[in-house]
Amino acid sequence: MKKLLSIFLAAVIFAGCTATAFAQQDNTFTGELNVISFNVDGLPVPSFLSSTKRNAVTATKLIAQQINFTDCDILCVQEDFNFHSILKNNLDMEYATETSGGAAIGDGLNFFSKYPIYNVGRVAWESAYGVYGCGMDELTPKGILYCTVEIADGVYIDVYNIHADAWEDDNSMQAKSDQFDQLIELVEEHSGTDRAVILTGDFNTNYAVFREGYQSGRYKIDLCQKLLDNFIGHGFKDAWVEYNNGGDYSFTYAEMAERYGCAYPRSWDTLDHVYYRDGAGVSFELAEAVYEGFDCDGITWDGHLSDHAAVVTKLEYTVDPDETISPENKQTEQFNLGEYIANAIKTFSATLVKAIINLPDLIINGLDWLK
Repeated sequence: MKKLLSIFLAAVIFAGCTATAFAQQDNTFTGELNVISFNVDGLPVPSFLSSTKRNAVTATKLIAQQINFTDCDILCVQEDFNFHSILKNNLDMEYATETSGGAAIGDGLNFFSKYPIYNVGRVAWESAYGVYGCGMDELTPKGILYCTVEIADGVYIDVYNIHADAWEDDNSMQAKSDQFDQLIELVEEHSGTDRAVILTGDFNTNYAVFREGYQSGRYKIDLCQKLLDNFIGHGFKDAWVEYNNGGDYSFTYAEMAERYGCAYPRSWDTLDHVYYRDGAGVSFELAEAVYEGFDCDGITWDGHLSDHAAVVTKLEYTVDPDETISPENKQTEQFNLGEYIANAIKTFSATLVKAIINLPDLIINGLDWLK
């Protein structure tokens, strides 16, 4: 009888432990996050000066319309300069970062979100190259925009948005390399190694073309390897590569050109990226990652709303509430007119000084930099 009683008690205890384990598993929940990164080309260039005769105001309104059709949850934009209010007013998204200013004043980086945004920060690049030429990146205060987004009640992820140097001369390539170092250092400092993170933006660097350029001797710096070392090597995944190439980052230009039947711009392995990393009770499962031009018929220019294709990414997430980490503070961004004016004066003055100092280069080289 004692033996039977012992077996019965053991079975009851085992059943109780099993039930507890299943109850803990049932505590998890899932959701979907639609993230888009898009260089919206918000420079104040009149259509009669544009090579494509693009109307920037009309294009911005159409961009907002196209984004609304996608049911986007988080939109990360670059070159959101002089038409920020038009974009904001036409998007069906409740939350947005405050503009840092128009061209030559602001960094052109912004977030729009259906979920609350907290702890917004902006960091300028420590390295950049080009005044009258090579992308004029020293006259454009690019950098990093970051924030924390509450994607569900008590569930937080950190999101970073960047715009890297544009050109491919040796000095610009070195600047980009330094910028990618600065980005991963900021991520490690601000988000640590255990928080869920999304890195987006216009990296002005891809894999196949830049790998081929380095191997052929065109580039002195292997920026393709820099992407792999700094981001893939730190636990991130590139959404486009994971979805379209099975997570194999060793593809060549020839392979991709044959597969897609065209050159890479706006079609595959472009300059824009979305990287993601699990952490703090949030795990991602990639559902889709495509480059979308959002091109429109019936407009008076070539149909491209921007010279970049957007990266459209759908991530399914699973949350374990017992492992989530809340930020120590949840500060919402407030527009401060005094700080805005002071920053505008400071930035414009620095830009003007650089422009004046480098006037001899403009005189010597003429207007070739405009091409």
